[in-house]
Amino acid sequence: MTTVSVSSLASFLNPSDQEFIARVAALRSPDVTATHTNPPHIPTARAISEHFGRIVARWEPHPFTPQERQQIRLEGLRYLVIARQIEEVQRDIYPRQLPPEVKAQLVFARQSYMLRYFRLFRINDLPTEILSNIIRFVVWDSMKRPVDARLRITWTCRRWREVAIEDSTLWNAVWYRGSGPKLDRAWAWFDRARQAPLDIRIDGDPEGDEIDEEPDSGTVPTETTTVNVSTEPTMTAADMRQMLIRLFKKLATIRMLIVVVDDWKSALVVLELLGTFGPSSGVPMLQRFELHRGGLKNEDRKSLMWPHIVPQPFLGGATPASLSYLSLNGVPIDWSGSVLQNLTTFDIRRLPSSHSPDVHRFREVLMNCPRLQKLSMDGAGPKFDEEDTERLPPVELPHLRTLVIADFSRQYAMFLFSLISAPGVNDLTLMNLCGDDYLPLFLQLHGAFPKVRLLTTYSIQFDVGPQGLAAMTRWLDSMPNLCYLRVANVANQFFGLFFRREDLGNSVSPHLTVVDCQSIEPTILLQWANDRMKFGTPLRKIYISEELGGRLTTEQISELTGICTLAKLPRGATTPEEEALSM
Repeated sequence: MTTVSVSSLASFLNPSDQEFIARVAALRSPDVTATHTNPPHIPTARAISEHFGRIVARWEPHPFTPQERQQIRLEGLRYLVIARQIEEVQRDIYPRQLPPEVKAQLVFARQSYMLRYFRLFRINDLPTEILSNIIRFVVWDSMKRPVDARLRITWTCRRWREVAIEDSTLWNAVWYRGSGPKLDRAWAWFDRARQAPLDIRIDGDPEGDEIDEEPDSGTVPTETTTVNVSTEPTMTAADMRQMLIRLFKKLATIRMLIVVVDDWKSALVVLELLGTFGPSSGVPMLQRFELHRGGLKNEDRKSLMWPHIVPQPFLGGATPASLSYLSLNGVPIDWSGSVLQNLTTFDIRRLPSSHSPDVHRFREVLMNCPRLQKLSMDGAGPKFDEEDTERLPPVELPHLRTLVIADFSRQYAMFLFSLISAPGVNDLTLMNLCGDDYLPLFLQLHGAFPKVRLLTTYSIQFDVGPQGLAAMTRWLDSMPNLCYLRVANVANQFFGLFFRREDLGNSVSPHLTVVDCQSIEPTILLQWANDRMKFGTPLRKIYISEELGGRLTTEQISELTGICTLAKLPRGATTPEEEALSM
């Protein structure tokens, strides 16, 4: 492909344009200061803008003939060459400035070119398959507001609308919530997706109606999600049934299904219809399934009062050939009748013992998932059977990288950790382990996870006496690669675990550089950051919550920013460092 320079194109300009370019080029000589001895009237920037405004207002869009397209191209090329020639002179004479009449001509030439450039809209000269790839990139690179991105694409011009609507992969991420126009729009997306793999989210949370942004594929409620229980669910169980019957006509093409509900009836409808439609379709493409019953209402997290429920096998006992991600939050299944295998993520939350698998079935599930990478047990796990556990070896999970243990008694937490062996864990989360002295648990964990780099400790309790603190420091020592700490609601003595007063040269967690502090006394945070620097292991970055940021004084902020980078982190957000460690 031959490249033509702008300078070579200057020879195609008409004589008057070439004469003007020659006068502009003469400005390269320091002795020349103007292109005219008596400059003509120079229009202001506002006058030039109004001139082009009138041209645009008078323009009547119409299909171009080949002759019109060629004429507009030549006119656009003319103004492009003039603008580039002036810009070259401007660059060559810098820091001298162009004369006012030349500056005005440059503005005029640029706007004249842009006016013609956009009339031609030359991107539409690209083949459909290339234009389609560009549109996909634009839409899915705008994950903050993909609804806006997709709609604006279809509003741009007739060809873009045709290309976008014909591309089923642009519409296969569908979020159902609320009613009226939003729900109608979701069904339009569903129809346009045709037989493309579908990523579906159904949200019965009333708060979701106020948001007009679609989540990323896979965006789910976190353990810290707050559910608004003061308003009624936006979808009743009858609405859910009607919606799923229509959705499940394409069950064979659903790749991801995330359902968030507030009430029992809707949750049970989801499991019932999956059990009805699942065996017939075989769910060949289902890779990820999540069901979150989020409405806590009058239930207490520690002692759930569940209605009488007869659990049903997941998917009616069908074998989900592609399922790798399963999350069940506050909903029961028949564990013995469900086929659970080859999972890479297994996430269970808020299940009482009466609806939990027995320890043998739980071990069987883990052994059937040799590639398991994430195991999350938040107030849910196997039925406690200490005698059987003592006779059984732990299940080896060599590929487990993320482990979440939350909201258990000390004895039960120790029971859980005795069930597994996962020395490759990189991301360890311990939450709501309080109400007792959990020091025996941390003694049990000593040396169990030597590769941990990201540690989350929210609401943990331990003996803060000399022996307890020494044991906790040894636990930290058993994770020598720790470099990222998330911490909240812990005793102030926890931060002292990272110092060995008697041995300044032997630092605790020497690679720790990033800390996410959601709740800590400002004076403790400041002292801790200063002490880390004094001990030769300075922090590189501290993330703080909005609430903590509001409690820091100007002086404290100034001192902290002199030690390391200080950044506010919205609740539930993921930091770049965390993403890098999870890869």
